[in-house]
Amino acid sequence: MDSYTKFFKKLAIKNIPLHCLFELTYRCNLRCIHCYIAKNTKKEINKEEIFKILKQLEKAGCLYLTFSGGEILIRKDFFEIAKYSRDLNFALRLFTNGTLIDEKTADKIKDLKPIVEISLYGFKNTHERITQTKGSFSRTVNAIKLLTQKQVKVYVKAILMKQNTEEFWELNEFVRKDLKANWRGIGGGLLISPCDDGNKKPLNYRLTAQQLKKYIQEEFRHLKILGKDYKPQKVKQNSTLCGAGFVNCNITPYGEINPCVQIRFKNNKIKNNNLFTLFKNHPQFQYLRSLRIKDLECKNCKLLSWCVRCPGISLLERGSLLAKLPEACRQAEIRQEIYKNFKEN
Repeated sequence: MDSYTKFFKKLAIKNIPLHCLFELTYRCNLRCIHCYIAKNTKKEINKEEIFKILKQLEKAGCLYLTFSGGEILIRKDFFEIAKYSRDLNFALRLFTNGTLIDEKTADKIKDLKPIVEISLYGFKNTHERITQTKGSFSRTVNAIKLLTQKQVKVYVKAILMKQNTEEFWELNEFVRKDLKANWRGIGGGLLISPCDDGNKKPLNYRLTAQQLKKYIQEEFRHLKILGKDYKPQKVKQNSTLCGAGFVNCNITPYGEINPCVQIRFKNNKIKNNNLFTLFKNHPQFQYLRSLRIKDLECKNCKLLSWCVRCPGISLLERGSLLAKLPEACRQAEIRQEIYKNFKEN
């Protein structure tokens, strides 16, 4: 075990929220077809309340802070919030669609010294079919160019869907060679999530079996070119389900703390409680931390070593953190089949 892994394990045992994904707003200027955010009328916390939460995060031991949305740049006080977070010495990462970034905004972002992640779902027609917003492709591409020209570290990512899978590897080349940016690929993996109110409409955009096979075959081929090998993971029955609630946490625009964006708890308002106390002692956080692979419905599945499941998506889609997730099963079966073929050839 390397020192980096040991470090994370120690923090997990002590329940230190090393990384926080802070959703500053759910408002957005795009209307992406796969968006998981459900509409509601709750009031967002203000700048001063955010400052108090950030100070608590610092005291709790958080080092890595990601600001997400919605679209973070819709908040008029965004740069005040971001500057305060840098004054607290957080390593800052920004999730944005890039459409609101002009020369002046790019300069302000550069001053923050962040890592920026921008979603680009395909080339013009595909991207704008997914965002349902004309002109969004050119504005996003322009933002990537502006930021990279200013030596801001930019990662471009995409959710893989029926609509864009045929363009995926060509988009990879376009990002790296033409835009001179880093290609993160499918940052969220292959598991499209239901909406956080349980609406399953986004699941309609998951890849067909044929598309999935083609993508995984190409993924294996690229790894082979790089001299890497996609191997089945070693699964220990006493392993935890994921890092959510151990070293990761999520804060909503309403000042609520959760393990991640898919797992939403109740009675989790920070305003009336200490953030670290909630993170460490909230009954639902403690329950999540108690769960192990051996508790899964499918703990004895032969495909477990090929399975990339998300307990949060299982909760939204099947009603339980421990439920069998058919989409994960489907993908695991295809991975195993393709891996076997690659080995034989």
